[in-house]
Amino acid sequence: MQIPGIPANEQERLHALREYELLDSESEKEFDEIVALASFICQTPISTITLIDENRQWFKAHVGLAIRETPRDVAFCAYAILQPDITIVNDAKQDKRFNENPLVTGSPDIRFYAGLPLTTQEGFNLGTICVIDTKPRDLTHEQNKALQVLRNQVLKLFELRRKNILLTKMHDMQQKLLSIIGHDLRGPINSLNGLLLMTEKYKLSAADLDEILPRMRMMVDTADNLLNNLLHWAKNHIEGKATAYETFNLHTLVADVAGSLKSVLAEKNNELTIHIDPAHTIIVNRNIFEFILRNLIVNANKFTSQGQIQIVSALNGPKALITVRDNGVGIRPERLATLFEWGKSNSTKGTKGETGSGLGLPMVKEFVEQMGGKIWVESTPEESTAFHFTIPVNREERPI
Repeated sequence: MQIPGIPANEQERLHALREYELLDSESEKEFDEIVALASFICQTPISTITLIDENRQWFKAHVGLAIRETPRDVAFCAYAILQPDITIVNDAKQDKRFNENPLVTGSPDIRFYAGLPLTTQEGFNLGTICVIDTKPRDLTHEQNKALQVLRNQVLKLFELRRKNILLTKMHDMQQKLLSIIGHDLRGPINSLNGLLLMTEKYKLSAADLDEILPRMRMMVDTADNLLNNLLHWAKNHIEGKATAYETFNLHTLVADVAGSLKSVLAEKNNELTIHIDPAHTIIVNRNIFEFILRNLIVNANKFTSQGQIQIVSALNGPKALITVRDNGVGIRPERLATLFEWGKSNSTKGTKGETGSGLGLPMVKEFVEQMGGKIWVESTPEESTAFHFTIPVNREERPI
């Protein structure tokens, strides 16, 4: 038995396959009716809509089979996706590619196979629609044409599914973006507004303005960078683009974020200290990492007044462990369980009555896990809170 080859664009093909979220999905009437019709028109006992995964063929719909998948190595459809048009095997026992195949020598006793590749608009063969018989034969011209029509209907259902998934993601992303922007832009905008009101109220001198203007500029830059980072992330997320990672000095990254929040910390007389090895490097997406750290610092500042906020890092095997610790009011035990969950109202007023959407931490968790890490929190009410998160330091540790 020969083992089918691998398409030249295999990684891109698998990525495209996953965009449709079809693998291991529930049976659907529309697909079941198509394979039933294919079996009826071609007069075969077996018909399937097959998707070729990395190591298996999985049947989205099937008639005449009791199983839902087989190994890819024995899949006739793994050969069919290598072709631009229909693949026909008139008698598998006489074909050296298949004569020792366990699907031929045993159940379901395949002799005849005809499969059309399911080719996306971008040119990726995700799988096939096929008909199978237990005796040698061929397709008539009319049956061949009918199978092509059914193939086109499958592809239309696939594309409709992908568009629905995209619309759902866009709606979800819109809601998250609106919440996050409202949550994270409020800080720098409120601070900027406070400086402007102070300028108007006290009719500050030119010397005073020279001192304040750099702080105003920093507020605007912080808000602008945050907005750009969020929009960049949302665009990549919706389009399914891979996250880009680069190597950065961890101390420099943390210092940059802490510096951008200097005035926010000063408003509550909080002191932030960084305890990170200056030689420590990390491989991250800068936009995502800055979002995570900014939210954790702002959160610590919100629940701390005239206190201490520390950022500490340590290597923990193949990952960096980063901790943002404060000596603020802490978190009640009943709130800890839902702190990172979407759809929960986690917003609590800060020590100076600050409010938020409560969605910053769920997004932080999503970002940390997207980069292959974990996040958790330890807190003692009226004493301290420590948010810990890990980030892989090697590219090999990151999710694909």
